Amino acid sequence: MVTPLQIIGHKNSGKTTVIEDFLTLLKQRQQSVCVLKHDPHQAQMDQPGTDTDKFTTAGAQTAVLVTNQAVMSHQKAPQVPQAKTLVQTYAKPGQFCLLEGFKTAPYPKVVLLRPGETAAVFAGIKQIIAFTSLYPQAVPQNCIDFSTTSERQVWLQRYLKKEGF
Repeated sequence: MVTPLQIIGHKNSGKTTVIEDFLTLLKQRQQSVCVLKHDPHQAQMDQPGTDTDKFTTAGAQTAVLVTNQAVMSHQKAPQVPQAKTLVQTYAKPGQFCLLEGFKTAPYPKVVLLRPGETAAVFAGIKQIIAFTSLYPQAVPQNCIDFSTTSERQVWLQRYLKKEGF
């Protein structure tokens, strides 16, 4: 079984910072982790001018780069794959799976609020388990303080215990 947890929020809310801190704790616990990131800004993994970039530019639907330490895949997709499909494809049984973004996916979500934001901004989103912020002094009082690595990791430890992980 895979245990997914989504980290969502607007740009510059601290999603990557939270995921890095969660990864550090999970690694200390010797837990295998899969991270899936949704980027609506059309980011590119390939470096311009590399062989794999040339292959995809020339028309390859899939280009795979294999090194001594990693396998990297670049696949063109006519539409954004569903998060559930990505979890089933990439996460292995027993792994903890962190998802950055994918707001409509059917998994528990931690929302990161930016200064001035309120929970109302995420009113249509389902399965929110926590509203948090790296800037707790600038958001509503019912928001969990995620301003330090320690606070983020303590929250995750409690969550993992509650989930039987």
